[in-house]
Amino acid sequence: MRQELFYTSFRAAIGLVQVVWDSKGLLFISFPDMPENDLLREAKKRFGIAPTKGESPAGKAVELLKRYFSGEEVDFSGIPLDLAQGTSFQQTVWKKLMEIPYGEVRSYGWVAREVGCARAVRAVGRACGQNPLPPIVPCHRVVGSRGELKGYSGPGGVSLKKTLLELEGANITSVGAGFTPAHFTPC
Repeated sequence: MRQELFYTSFRAAIGLVQVVWDSKGLLFISFPDMPENDLLREAKKRFGIAPTKGESPAGKAVELLKRYFSGEEVDFSGIPLDLAQGTSFQQTVWKKLMEIPYGEVRSYGWVAREVGCARAVRAVGRACGQNPLPPIVPCHRVVGSRGELKGYSGPGGVSLKKTLLELEGANITSVGAGFTPAHFTPC
């Protein structure tokens, strides 16, 4: 059981963004437009306690997220993240996702091979779907084996994934279409 949990929210071009953290780091980011009551319920379900409104430790993360959602390439590497809520495999996948460069994509198969489980493509997809910290852990940068946009568990699904990739300048011709070869590493 955690002793203290905090949250803050801000408006971005993409909608309402909410950030939850504890003393170890960021725990959960929701966007766009999760109602505050739903956020409090989700946090209580995930972490055992509801967060209280706060600002201080998340200030740098919030500033970087605001810049990101404004279309600026930012470096989230200095932001402390608490990934302990995930399984060992999920944590490994999430850390690998953070290595995918801004504006580029990789396939689920590539991620599976990189984490040492080449046959675990579906498990990688499930780990992406359980990602608590998008876009800092950029699960939106993972696509199908031919570059097609597949699965995104955030509100808006694949269209939100497409929006995030376009925000980063990824060359997307249409949902379901691929990316320029320079920005896509297949299985």
